[in-house]
This record gives sequence, C-alpha cells and structure tokens, in this order.
Amino acid sequence: MDLVLTGGTVLTMDRHHPRAEAVAVQGGRIAAVGLAAEIANLIGPTTTVVDLAGRALLPGFLDPHHHFSITAFEPVAVDCRTPPHERLSSILAAIAAAARSAPRGQWIRGWGLRTFLLREKRAPTRWELDEVAPHHPVCLLDGSVHACYVNSAALALAGIDRYTPDPPHGQYLRDTRGELTGTLWESAMNAVYTLSLQAYLDRFGDGVADLLAAACRRLLACGITGVGDALVTPEAARLYRLAEAQHKLPLVVHQLFGGRHFFAPPQEVARGDVDTSDVSDRLRGNTMKLFLDPAFPTYALMRPHPCGGVEHYGERYYTQDELDALVLAAHRRGLQVALHCLGNGAVEMALNACERALREHPRAEPRFRIEHFTLATPAQMRRARDLGVIAVVQPPFVYTRGEAYRRTAQEVGGEVRPLAFGSMLAAGLTVAASSDSPCAPVEPLLGLYALVTRRHRDEAAPIAPEEAVGPLEGLRLYTLNAAYALRRDHEVGSLEVGKRADMVVLSHDPTAVDPEFLRDITVEQTYVDGVRVYQR
Repeated sequence: MDLVLTGGTVLTMDRHHPRAEAVAVQGGRIAAVGLAAEIANLIGPTTTVVDLAGRALLPGFLDPHHHFSITAFEPVAVDCRTPPHERLSSILAAIAAAARSAPRGQWIRGWGLRTFLLREKRAPTRWELDEVAPHHPVCLLDGSVHACYVNSAALALAGIDRYTPDPPHGQYLRDTRGELTGTLWESAMNAVYTLSLQAYLDRFGDGVADLLAAACRRLLACGITGVGDALVTPEAARLYRLAEAQHKLPLVVHQLFGGRHFFAPPQEVARGDVDTSDVSDRLRGNTMKLFLDPAFPTYALMRPHPCGGVEHYGERYYTQDELDALVLAAHRRGLQVALHCLGNGAVEMALNACERALREHPRAEPRFRIEHFTLATPAQMRRARDLGVIAVVQPPFVYTRGEAYRRTAQEVGGEVRPLAFGSMLAAGLTVAASSDSPCAPVEPLLGLYALVTRRHRDEAAPIAPEEAVGPLEGLRLYTLNAAYALRRDHEVGSLEVGKRADMVVLSHDPTAVDPEFLRDITVEQTYVDGVRVYQR
C-alpha cells in the first residue's frame, strides 16, 4: 500500500458502512476501508502511515456552486466587506489607496460590498468614486454579485451614459435629475463586468494561472477537493484553460457555462456553438447555467391571493416558452442544466421547464439542478423529487442572510419556507450543499454549523429551527450529494473501495461535538488522489 490512515474515526459517507477505523490507499484510489487491525495487515515496508491520533477522516468536501473565477482575483482586488469596513469612507479610502499604487487607466476591482451592513446603508456614488479614483475605471462588485458600483470612467468605457436605455432584466439607477448614480443592477452590469475581468486577464497574462493555483490552495485549506464555477463566461473559460495548460489546477474544477456576459442568456451554449466538453481530468464541463430571477429589485415570487388564485410578482428573466426552449435544447444535447431560482415563482418555472424537457426527450438521470431553491413550498419540493431535480443550496446563507429570507417568506405567505433544508430532505429531494462564494463564506464547516444550529450571526434565536439537519446528514450534503450534483459520485464523495482518495482530516468528529463547536473544528490535512496537498 502507498498510504494508510489509521488511529481515528473514519466517516465514510457510505450508507452501508458509515464508520470505519482506517483507510488504505494504492495508486491514488481507496484500496480498503475497515477496522484498524484489518488495515494493519496491508502495511508494507514502503507504506506511509498517518496516525490520525483520534482525529476524523472524511471524504473531501465539494463546493458545486462557487464563483471561482471571481474569488480567484480577491487577493489582487479591493476587499470591500463588512468587516473590515464599517463606513463608506473606509471603503473609499481603500479605493483611493489602490488608485495611488496603480498605473493611470488600470481597472480597479472591488468585491464583497454589502450596503445594508454599512452604517450609511447606501452604495458609493459614481461621483464619490470619481473623487478617489479620477484616472482609473472602478468596478465594485456587490456581495450578491447581482449588482456593481462604478465610476464615470468605467461607464464611459462601457459606452453607458444618461441616454442609454435600461437593458432587458437590468437597470441603471438614476437620481432625480436622471443622472446615472453608478449603481448597475443585474444585466446592466454585463459590459462593465466583462471589461474589468478581461482587463485583469490581460494585466496578468499567463501569470493569471498562478492566481488560480493560489485560489485552489485556499480551497484545499478548507478541505475542499473539488469546485463548480457557477457561471463561466468566455473570459473565465480562458482563465481555466490557461491554468490547466500550465498544470496548475491541483483539484477538479467543473465549469457551468453561461452566456457571453455574466447575465446574458446562454443561447450559444444551448445551441452547441460553444465547446462545453471536458478539457481534462482536472477541468470538467458539460453543464449549462442560466438565471431565472434577479436579486434586484425582487425575486420571482408567487403569493396566494386572499380571494383565491395566485398573484405572480417580481422579475423574471424569461417567459415560460423562452425558458422551455433553452432547457430543451441543452437537454437534447446531453448537457446538465443548472437553473438559478431564488423565489418560488422561479422554482415553478424551472420545474415546468424540466418536466417538458423530460416529456419531449426522455433521458435517464439528466440531473437537472435548481440552484439556491431559497423560497419554495413543500409541493414544489415533492415535484422536484419526482422529476429527479437536485437542489443545490447554500447553508451559509442561514448564518449571513437568514433573517432577511425569513421576512421574505412571511411576506409571501402560504406554505413558502425559507432555506428549508430539513423539509427538502424529508420530502426525499436530493440536496447538495455549496457556498456561493463570494456571496457567502466558503468554509464547509461554517455551513455545517448553520445546517445544524440554524443560527444567524446577529440573532439570538435560530432561524426556522424546525429545518435543522443532523451533523452526519449535513456532512453528506457537502460530500456524496455534492458529488452527485457534479456527476462525480462514481469517483468521489464517499470513502469506498475504487474511488479516488480525495480526503480531509478534521481536528474533531463533527458528529460527536456540541453543535456550537462545529464552526471551530479545524481542517488538519487535505488529500487529493492520495497525495497530501494541505497540512495545517
């Protein structure tokens, strides 16, 4: 044997054999799982033996919905989160500092700005950004990645002025005089987003692969051994191909292909005009992603009317016929389809489209994905189960945004439930956990804490505590179920003989500690294909 890990608790995620004492690895694959005494017989003179010393060994965590082509640039962009910033003046000072150290005309990108967390409760205006960066185009991404805040130079480069009409499913916010404020919602940010990303790719050239490799190392330090980029534009695809050509992807990256711009319809992908195939073992594809509803101004929602019937309100990216055509075209080509749905109205449209696609082109296990599934009814959960749809959810949102989702569910009324992970599992729906980073914290153990405790960071009482999930089932959402969502369950997600030896060593067994301690558990080691790639 090449490697044996023994002396701790092994949580296999294999429902038939959920616990073991030791694991043996040969040629990057799991060769044996069982009792320590049994595995000891496999140790040879060249075997590396890792003493777990009472720690826990699990399959590597997977993050099937993560905006990796955004987070890769975090170290070279301006951190606009709260904390560290509490006031708008602090963010503007950080932009000014970046401008002073950058050549004239170079794009400045920021990330993580949450206006509702700032004391001023508002976004920076383009005039304020002009003042601190008069010679640089500036694009600050909202923490939701559904809006950005830009200055006049960025608007000019994108060809946007006060006479530019709002694009479909987007909005240029204006003041009372009709002047652009610099806030761009949804598809209105497409041009600026693409220009700024292209500028960063050009700025770093082939060296951009090193940024991506460093981002992979940050994931490995969290115990994450595979990731799905939840929206891959042509520029992001270029980033990944550069990194793969230089052999700088130490983990598997799964690409969810979108349109030419971040919020553009993925018509070219659906038609087959874009090469979405797997590039290599490390760089996977064959999935199409599309947005059904926005974060701004309102999700696509359905509210029961007091006099009977249902009231549809909020925004939708497509009509039902338009959505059906896109989903069916991609489905016919054998692509997996991932549908972004925040509101219950969007969920209903997605289920209709999946049902029609299966009716017109039956296919075994298409593994349709509904991303977020944030506000849904029990009936929608059961319908999704019957269609074989996977709910790819984000447990960290309980911790960061749970109270806001609870309020929205109360406003919608009826049977709509917020972040109803327990109900989804009880309905028999396949649920996979993810981060949606940078929209929420990336650490799976924080997500597990939120799954189990339903705690919001600012609230004493749990958010919908009846939707809590036990720690073992919660771990399964981040491992085997996440692998299923990525169509990798045949090779990762559980510690079973023949599967790849992607593994994580934790300081404590998450199933044996006080739930309040879950977020304090540390990742000690991470292995990919049986090779230790992270050591705390």
